[in-house]
Amino acid sequence: MTWRELWVMAVGFDPPVTHFSSVTSAILVYLLALLCCYVFYQLSRILLARFLQEYVLDFFKTMAFCTYCFGHGVIRNAHGHLAYILCVVPLNTASVFIFNLGDGTPLMVWLKYLQKQIPAWKFLAKVTAQIMAGLCSWELGHLIFRLDFHPSFVEKVESQANCSTDLNVATVTGFALETVAVTYDFWLDQQTLSRYMPLDLALKILNCAIIVCLGLHLTGMYLHPAMATGHTFGCGPTPILSHILVYWGGPFIGIYIGLKLGQMFHLPISTTTKSQQPIKTTQNGDHGDSIVKKTEQNGHHSGEVRNRSRKKKHY
Repeated sequence: MTWRELWVMAVGFDPPVTHFSSVTSAILVYLLALLCCYVFYQLSRILLARFLQEYVLDFFKTMAFCTYCFGHGVIRNAHGHLAYILCVVPLNTASVFIFNLGDGTPLMVWLKYLQKQIPAWKFLAKVTAQIMAGLCSWELGHLIFRLDFHPSFVEKVESQANCSTDLNVATVTGFALETVAVTYDFWLDQQTLSRYMPLDLALKILNCAIIVCLGLHLTGMYLHPAMATGHTFGCGPTPILSHILVYWGGPFIGIYIGLKLGQMFHLPISTTTKSQQPIKTTQNGDHGDSIVKKTEQNGHHSGEVRNRSRKKKHY
């Protein structure tokens, strides 16, 4: 059912327009994804037992960031990388504060495991919930596309069953690119770029968005394993082993190396007082583009980008 049919059902007459502009369509995708995930996110906090909340909050937080990429693709295709960056930075910055509990990326969970904050069984349980969120975000994104806000949505819905891979380089090259990108992104995420927490976070999301733009045509530059798997696993000629090495092995190794580098090298850009400790989050890269929420207590990421940000299925 399209938005026009819903409009007629609600008000009784045809809408004044058939489709919206690419910018308006992308904003509608963002808002619907945010609203859908946030409603269930809050209901989970209120209704579920505490031992289940952790996993369900991870699920809806991850799904939100992974679904944003559908709007990113609309903006990028119509107006280029700069427009994408102008959208992803405020969107992911706001989402980090909106989804203030839970982990939005498997990289945050992996970091907690490396720091011995969680046992192996909890690491596997949380990552499983996030993988399911990545898969569900693919369905949610195409459900929103069926509302037909933009002329290009019909084509995307029709091609849903014929997904394509974003890995356009050799496996070894893709592995190296994702590893280096996550290493640098995570290292920078541990630095203090501004004593003003929202600005510090926005600058780090901006950095992640730029990384996504630079590597989008090579690997999709997801910087978010669950998003990459939810949107491209089994697509095109990419072997399963190659997918795992590039989108899981590379980022996991990148987090480990970035953690070690962060302990040895620091940027003397700004000093931070105890009351001004920044929240660091990587929304997935592009996609939603890097997602990592870091606090003094949990150690690091959670945003969700490099929301990730992208990428999602990058259109």
